[in-house]
Amino acid sequence: MALNADELRRFVEHINKSSCDEDLKRILTFLLFTGMRCGECFGLSWEDINFENMTISIRHTLNDVGGKHSLTPPKTRKSIRTICMSSTTAAILKEQREYVEQMKSALGASFAHPEIVFPSANGNYRDRSSVLTSLKRMTKDTEFSHMTLHKLRHCNATMLLNNGVELKEISDHLGHCDINVTANIYADVLEGMKRNIAASIEQTLTGNN
Repeated sequence: MALNADELRRFVEHINKSSCDEDLKRILTFLLFTGMRCGECFGLSWEDINFENMTISIRHTLNDVGGKHSLTPPKTRKSIRTICMSSTTAAILKEQREYVEQMKSALGASFAHPEIVFPSANGNYRDRSSVLTSLKRMTKDTEFSHMTLHKLRHCNATMLLNNGVELKEISDHLGHCDINVTANIYADVLEGMKRNIAASIEQTLTGNN
C-alpha cells in the first residue's frame, strides 16, 4: 500500500532524522523522488547524469544472480529512457558525487567501480539486499515498517497520479512497456480518483458532500 501525501512527508522526515549512513539516506530519498527500479538506480553511471540539462538517462540495470552482479540493458525498450531531475534530486546527486570522490581518494586502485553513482562502501556494485536490510532496521516498530524498496516506486507513481499527472506520462516515467501495464498496476488508485471526480461534481452542482 502506497503512502499518502502526509505519510510521505513524515517518511522523508524519518529518513532525514535517522542515524543511518548519509549514503543510505541519499539512496532511499533518490528512489522515492525518481520512482526508478532498484536495479536501474544501482546501475547508474556518472555519464548518465546531466546536471546542465537536469536529466538522468536510464540505460542499464544491475542484476544480482547468486551473489554475482552484472550490468545489462533494461528488460524492455521502454525501460531505456530519460527522466528529469528536481532540484532536490540534483542536490542528492551532487552530495553523492562528493562522497564518491572521497571514497576514490581513500580506496585508490581498490575502488572497483568509480563510474557507478551509488557504489558499495568498498567501491563495488551495490547489493540491494543490504539496502533493504538497512531500510527495515530504520523503520522497525514505526508506521513505516511495511515499506520496501519497491514500494518507494509505487509511492512515487501514486503521488503522481494523485497530483493529476497523465497516465501516459507516468507510464513513460516509470519505463513500463505500455500504458495498460501502468493502468493495471494502479487500478485501485485510478478507481479512487474516479470516485473523487464523481463526488466533486456532486458537491459542486448540488452542494451535497
